Parts: sequence; structure tokens; C-alpha cells
Amino acid sequence: MGKKGKRSRRKTVIAADQASVVTAQTKIEELIEKFQKSHDLNLYSQAADELREGVQVVEATMLESSDTLFKMNLQAWFVESKTLFLSNLMVVEFDRDNFDGAIQIYKNLFERGNIDMNMKILSPIFPTLQLQYHEALLRQGKGNIDTFISLSKSLISRGRKENLELDLLRSANFLRTVKHFDAAVVLGKQLEELIGDRLSLDTTYLEQHIHIGGNKSLPDDYFLNMEYVLQKYENDGFNADNAGCMLVLAQSTYLLHQLSSDHSEEVFRKAIVFIEEYLASFWIFKSHCNTCNQTATESEVQFVCSGCRVACYCSIDHQRMSWKKEAVRGMRIGHEVLCPVMKAYRRWRHACCNDKDDEDDKVSRLRRRFERGCLYLLSDDLGLKDKCFKKK
Repeated sequence: MGKKGKRSRRKTVIAADQASVVTAQTKIEELIEKFQKSHDLNLYSQAADELREGVQVVEATMLESSDTLFKMNLQAWFVESKTLFLSNLMVVEFDRDNFDGAIQIYKNLFERGNIDMNMKILSPIFPTLQLQYHEALLRQGKGNIDTFISLSKSLISRGRKENLELDLLRSANFLRTVKHFDAAVVLGKQLEELIGDRLSLDTTYLEQHIHIGGNKSLPDDYFLNMEYVLQKYENDGFNADNAGCMLVLAQSTYLLHQLSSDHSEEVFRKAIVFIEEYLASFWIFKSHCNTCNQTATESEVQFVCSGCRVACYCSIDHQRMSWKKEAVRGMRIGHEVLCPVMKAYRRWRHACCNDKDDEDDKVSRLRRRFERGCLYLLSDDLGLKDKCFKKK
């Protein structure tokens, strides 16, 4: 073969390599777009599969076309794409309570030389991943709580804004879970200063009060903050985004009723309304997993609680996790406690859908039964301290 033939063949090979890289680049962009849509729809299993496919496309292209990537100045873009896929995959696995998977991804990204230090510092998502990594370690019994507290407190000093509110809320919630109430109070006060969120701080005070028990008085700012939160609720109304706050408001209303001289029925009614609105959010999104909020799909079997027939789960493991004391906006109330109330709520809702006039008495009877269940949920007779706040 002559020199012209060799040059022609080389050009053909180079053109083929470049076309392959462009095809891979298009595929990566499509997968990023698909992942974002799946994640927005709470299709976490599907989103995780799309992220893994993206990692495979990036790695295969970098292995087969490394020289072409260098000539096309696309090496950095492909490395950033891999980092994006793996970072989001860690977040998804953490949200699905796959802590082993989240820990492994973090180590592959940041502890084995795959990502340089500058990318760690500049990445807006790195502080979130770092927090989730240390929380995952603690949930597996391997981490250090002092390190987690130090990282949580340093979020604001880093001058970052991305995911700040969510990270602080998650950190405060976890610190309440492990009974580090003083550190949770510090984060709650930071949230109040930054965004005016007073509910996180009051949730910590409330959990500490229930956990410790006895006659320990609540701080003065608890009552002031709760009056502000309740008034804000009255003005803004209810929406699906603050559904998880309803149990805290219900428990706080009931507690304020116990500690004050106001023993009117209206206070009880207000507490019941908060529980009812919380359960209404389950009714609207009852096809979502009660633990991780994964949306039900045709290809995945959904598990439904046989007791209430309202709460759904994407797996048996998540059903077991939710039974004892799954966190609901910080409150350590699990489905074991909520199940009878959900059952009474479902029966009342079904009766309300019946248009027969002779069913009016049944609707009223089921409504009274539901209200009794709500008051029992809030009362000391249920033993919430023993069931949900038991010391480890």
C-alpha cells in the first residue's frame, strides 16, 4: 500500500474515532437528561440504572478513545461527566438507604485518586457528599460522631449556598436520631438565622423533652417559636411540601395544651387537623414508598401494609425500617404507631365516598373512631417514649 493509501486509511480511522466520541458524548447528555426526569418523578431505581449506564459509557470511551479525547480536548469533559454520574448515584443510593453502596461510591471518587483535590474543593456538591458519607458510616456503626458534627457546623463558614438548607435540615434530623440534641440545637439556630426556619429548632426541643421526660421545662423560645410557626401555618395554609411537619405541629399543639390552662376541645381539634392533613398527603401519594418515596412502577412489586392498607413500600427491607421508628421530619414515630390511625382514616375516607343517605351514621361513627385514634396517638397512654424514644 502506498503512502497516499496509508494516509487515507489513517484519516478514516481518526474520523471513525471522532464519530464514536461524538456519539458517546450525545449518549451521555441524553442519560443526564433522562436521569434528571426520573429523579424528579421519584423513580430512583430507574435513575440509578441510568447513572450506572452513564458511568459505563464514559469508562468505555475513555479506555477505547483516549488519544482521540486528548486531540478533541474532551478529556476533562469526560472526567467531569463521570464525576457527575457517580456523585448523583451516591446521592440516590443514600436516599434509598443503600449506605454500603453510598460509602463505596464515595471512596471510589474521593479516596482512591480518581478526583483531584481542586475538583473536590470547587465541586458545589462535595460538602453534601461528604456529610452523607459520614452519616452513612455512622448508620453502619463505623463513623465518628464528632467528625460529623464538625462538618455540619462548618457548612456556613465555607460560604456555600448550594443545598445548604437541605444539608442543615438533614444534619439536624440525624443528630436528633442519635440523641445529640445540643448539636442539633446549634444547627436549628443557624437555620433560624439564615432562612427563618424555626420548626427545626422546636422539633429538637420537643424531642429532647419527650426523650428526657420528667418535669424538665422547655425553653422560652420554644413557645415563642411554636406560636410563630402555628400562626404562619394559619396564614399560608397546607401544601404537600410541608406534609412532614404536620406530626410535629400536632404533637406540639397537644403538648402546649397539656402545659397550659387552655383545656378546650378546640385545641384537640386543631391537633387532629394536623394529623389528618399529614395522612391526606399519604392518601395522595400512596403509590410512593413510605420510606424512600420511590414511585411505584409496573416492573417493580410494591408492598402494602396489611394492617392499614395505606402505607406502601418498594421493598420488604424498607417496610421493616419504617415499622419501628422511621424519621418523619425529625419525630421518631414509626409505622407501628401510625398504622391504626391510618386504618381508621382509610375506613372513614371510603365511607365518605359512598353517596347513600343511610350511610351518614356510619360516616359519623367512623369519623369519631378516627378522632379517638388521633388523640390516643398523641396521649401518654400510647407510651410514645417507650416505643419511639427508647435509649439504645
